Amino acid sequence: MGSAGDLPTPAVVLRTRPLREADLVVILLTPGRGKLDCVARGARRSRKRFPGGLPTGARGEATLGNPRGSLIPLEQFSSSFDHSGLGRNLESFAYVNYLCELGDRLITGSAPDPTAFALLCEAIEAALAQPEAGLLRRFELGLLDDLGFLPSLTDCGVCGNPAMPGPELAFSGERGGVLCLAHGRGASTMPRAVIELAEALRQGGGEGRSADEDPQVRRRLRDLCVALIQPHLRSPLRSLEFFKMATSGPRDFNNDSE
Repeated sequence: MGSAGDLPTPAVVLRTRPLREADLVVILLTPGRGKLDCVARGARRSRKRFPGGLPTGARGEATLGNPRGSLIPLEQFSSSFDHSGLGRNLESFAYVNYLCELGDRLITGSAPDPTAFALLCEAIEAALAQPEAGLLRRFELGLLDDLGFLPSLTDCGVCGNPAMPGPELAFSGERGGVLCLAHGRGASTMPRAVIELAEALRQGGGEGRSADEDPQVRRRLRDLCVALIQPHLRSPLRSLEFFKMATSGPRDFNNDSE
């Protein structure tokens, strides 16, 4: 990693872990330097350099020192918003933990990725204001698209021709997404309403639409996102168990019941 100097950079705390008695290893996501492994000396004791602490999902300005070994010194972190509400709203806390863990698992390396950073910041802000399943789907689809993991939701993933007509679309993630008549023979199908909702959310829209959709459409979209994410995870997301326990409406995320 190159020298970071001591210039502040926008950052989101993805996760932390204790290091010795007073230090923390802090994983940050930044728009200009991607994901960074940092060490915050004395963070578990200092309120001056780290006012408000370093909770998962905290957004603010990170002042970085010059790298020493594999970890970059995190000299200071100033929050850009009041994240104290996370401790009072268990549902928002669960959403933010899931968003940050998914981002941490899927985003690798220190290449600049302002799109991924913006997606995470927008999702965290939405989760703090009104946690709902649509914002999860929007983040998942947007992040998969940004990282090049999302199959085609509009044209045939094999040849680029228009997808087959009708209320059901031939779909195969392994073959590139939706399929045309020529390449869709024998493939499994997905309701057009599910694919259209996924595309609307991928583009950053569909805010109110996802909540108004038929519950079966929401379930199928959830299952589609899970199927697309799973191949890129080495192990299950630990935040999901807490999500099930903490959210008032887990059925939209990981339960088939309504």
